[in-house]
Amino acid sequence: MTANPTTLGSTTSTTAVPRSLDTAGFIAVTTFRRSGDAVSTPVLFVLDGDRILVRTAQDSGKVKRIAANPAVLVAPSDARGRPTGEAVAGTARILGPEATSPVLASLRQKHSIAVPLFSAIRRLRGQEDVILAITLADR
Repeated sequence: MTANPTTLGSTTSTTAVPRSLDTAGFIAVTTFRRSGDAVSTPVLFVLDGDRILVRTAQDSGKVKRIAANPAVLVAPSDARGRPTGEAVAGTARILGPEATSPVLASLRQKHSIAVPLFSAIRRLRGQEDVILAITLADR
């Protein structure tokens, strides 16, 4: 399911999201430590035009790594993060708090069971949500 670009504010680019992501439930997002070591994490996502939108905890390691180095790799994956398709390079950026509600609504539409469950767990832990926008590199 694709997020509503009118609500989320689609960006314009010539790079299309790979068709393998149209039906994927999860993606493995690989971020890079300052040392260059790769760290891959499976996440739920929605598509918004040519962007991939991901929700994560504000204090997560991936947010800290993206703040230091926005380069990422994205691949369709299973729930454990095992890739089920080709990885594609991209750039991630952290969106402002105004993006949280519309993206969470789109995520709930696509993942009607997992998102409310993860939201409840996050609330219990006192974690704030952050939205990452990933734009894939020209291929």
